[in-house]
Formats: sequence, C-alpha cells, structure tokens
Amino acid sequence: MNYTLITGASKGIGKAFAYECAARGMNLILVARSQHLLEELQKELSQKNILVQIHTADLLDHNVHKKIFNWIKENNWNINMLINNAGMGYFGKFDEKPLEKHLEVMHLNMDSMIRMAHEFLNTTNPNQKRYLLNTASTGAFQPTPYMAVYCATKSFMLSFSEAIRFELRKQNVNVTALCPGGTESDFFSPAGMEKVIEKNAQFMMKADAVAKIGLNGLLKNKAVVIPGLINKAGKVAAQIFPNSLVVQGAAKFFDV
Repeated sequence: MNYTLITGASKGIGKAFAYECAARGMNLILVARSQHLLEELQKELSQKNILVQIHTADLLDHNVHKKIFNWIKENNWNINMLINNAGMGYFGKFDEKPLEKHLEVMHLNMDSMIRMAHEFLNTTNPNQKRYLLNTASTGAFQPTPYMAVYCATKSFMLSFSEAIRFELRKQNVNVTALCPGGTESDFFSPAGMEKVIEKNAQFMMKADAVAKIGLNGLLKNKAVVIPGLINKAGKVAAQIFPNSLVVQGAAKFFDV
C-alpha cells in the first residue's frame, strides 16, 4: 500500500495537492506546522475512502527529515511519492529585512527540500516506481527585485530538480519541478505582499488548478511544469529579452 507524502500540506498549494491526490485515491501523509489544520484536513479527506496520516513538524528544524522518515519506517508505511511543497518568502528590499529572515527562506526552500528529497530517495524501495515533485516558481526564471532571496532559492530548486532528474533517469524515478506564478494561497500575507496581490489579482491562478496541472505533469514525467499561458509566456520572455529588461519587468510586478 503506497502513500504520497506532502510537505506544507495544511494550506495553499499543498492543501490543494492533498485534495487532488485524495480525488485520485492516493493515501496521504501530510506534514505541516499547524496541528489543528492538519487534523481538520485529515478528518475531511479520510471520508474519501483513503488513509490519511498527519505529522506536525517545523521543517526549519535541521533534523526533522530524519524524524519524519523514521516515523514512517516505524509504522511500515511505503512512500512512493514526495511532493516537496513547503516554502516561504519575504517581500521588500534585501538590506531592509533582517538577515535571519533571509536565512530562514534559504533553509526552508533549499536545505529542507534537499534533505527531504535525499531521505526519500535513500529510504524508499528502489524497485518501485517513485515520484518526486519540487514546487519552485516562475521566479526561478529571472532575478526578481524585492523578492531577491526567494527567487534565487527557486532558481536553485529548478536547477537541482533538472540535474537529479538526469541522474535518476535509469532508476524509474519521475522528477518534476512545478513552477507556478501568482497563486491564490496563504503565502502572500506572511510575506507582506497584500498590496502586490491587490495590484495583480487578475493574474492569480487557483491553487486547485495549479495542483492538478502539477500532479498531471509529474505522472507524465515532465521535467518542468508551468501552469497558465501567461506564466509560460513570461518564461519565454525571460529567455529572449536582455536580462536588464527582464529584471525591470519583474520589478514592475512588485512595485506598489
């Protein structure tokens, strides 16, 4: 019996992934910091004739990946899919934000993602089909003023995902980088981006649409999945226009 492990599962795209996986009959292991939100989600999704396990954890803990996978091993649950969705960011000028905030973003978006992926690949059955999805961002395709550290971490995630995809190509492992643009979720309020979202509301996608497109892409073994035509066009523009213009364009999105 297989399980799908989702981090950052209590809100936003992670929660949407939980609904989408449940709709497809996948058993779930949901990881997030909020115990009560996980319990509510577990109660709801358990009614869909699937098994739902929850684990409250702060992925900023450097040893939490070991704790999560040891707990999974102790319960003899077989994991065949990891959706590395947990992430965070802060909006504003780099020098005006506390260094500790930047380091938290880097740790969660990069270090934790690496630790979870490494543990997944080294503790799950290599003879089964396995799936690894890392939630990056369209911010991975260009430098982005006022979200400099966040988008740099997403570039890291994209590069990492494409590299290990090649390494694992003969090991029956699908690796996909999901690169959504603006998505209706709880990401923006903690990041201090309420005004940015008001300004760009017409470009926001629904989290359930992003999750569905992402999961379809993972199952079809796509290397990079970019939901939405506008986001796809933005990626192309970032590739063909001079970098100075790309940076200016990205800055205008966040200019409030």
